[in-house]
Amino acid sequence: MKQKAAATLLVLSLSAGLVSTVQAASASASIAANTATSTAGTSSAAVISKTVTTTSQALPTLTLKQAVEWAQTNSYNTRSAERDLERRRIEFKNAEKDLGNAHVDLIDGEYVGDESSWRKYNSSTLSYLASKKQAQYAKDQLYFNTMKTYQSVFAAENQVKNDLEALEIAQSEEKIALAKFARGKLSEYAKNESAQARIQAQQTVEQSKTALQKARDALNFLIGQPNGTVYELADRPVYKEPKKLDIEVHIQQLMDMNPNLWKLEDNIKTSELNVRYFDFNGGAGAYELAKLDVDTAKEELDKGQKDFAESLRNLYATFKDNQKILAIGRESAYRQRGIGAVTQKVGQRLDY
Repeated sequence: MKQKAAATLLVLSLSAGLVSTVQAASASASIAANTATSTAGTSSAAVISKTVTTTSQALPTLTLKQAVEWAQTNSYNTRSAERDLERRRIEFKNAEKDLGNAHVDLIDGEYVGDESSWRKYNSSTLSYLASKKQAQYAKDQLYFNTMKTYQSVFAAENQVKNDLEALEIAQSEEKIALAKFARGKLSEYAKNESAQARIQAQQTVEQSKTALQKARDALNFLIGQPNGTVYELADRPVYKEPKKLDIEVHIQQLMDMNPNLWKLEDNIKTSELNVRYFDFNGGAGAYELAKLDVDTAKEELDKGQKDFAESLRNLYATFKDNQKILAIGRESAYRQRGIGAVTQKVGQRLDY
């Protein structure tokens, strides 16, 4: 299974969070930027440009590919999964070798008389294949987590820009309020309200800067770099309209990519091996229990598949709802842009 394949499973399972944060942040960025333009002209853009320039000069560039490579090198889970895979591979090879060296009798095309070797061989085969899947899944999961963390830095940077624009607007409105108050054209209550709005905007900027630092340090932790390290991220995410999806067909495709279902399937195979190579010295009652274990394992797999399918349906419904929210945000941004342009023209005509 390739990284993109497993990332598809994880993207769908976490799509609600991604859509609601990254995409909604993009919509809010458009609204805030357009509002700032209509109110404060180009001054806020100059402030943002200066801020970005001073923080991005001479910064080392980090691509998503490089971040993923560092994360995989730094990850205990992926290293542990690789070690477990190597251990299972050795056990499988040893069991295969023992099977070839064992003395067996061949009757009617079937091996008999060496059930212990065959049991060990089949068991080690299942363990090796399961470990192989788990090792690949660990890499794919880390790939997705790195991509998500990498992109969250962009979202945090956008939020800082939006809040800086809002602060500049609040500062301009406070200056206007002070000027009107000095001329007796504004109440003290209204003046204090504008001052409070400016203070709140300043606090919001500080909070968003803190959130940005946390996002950067989360990425640093993932890729094994010191806290406080700042990179210029090269691979900016670009929103693309998702393709039409038949969720029921997609669920069936994703069944083979779920590690929890892998384990349940392996439980069935292991239980069947216990029945096939049952040691009757334990008594007939124990044999009946072994057969019951097979039925239980099959029921657990069936329940796991149903629960997984239902969870994907619910997440897909949330995903569709977030698409609607994004569409509304875009429409509002376009409308705000139009209102800002009209307000600016009216202000120019009235010399307001």
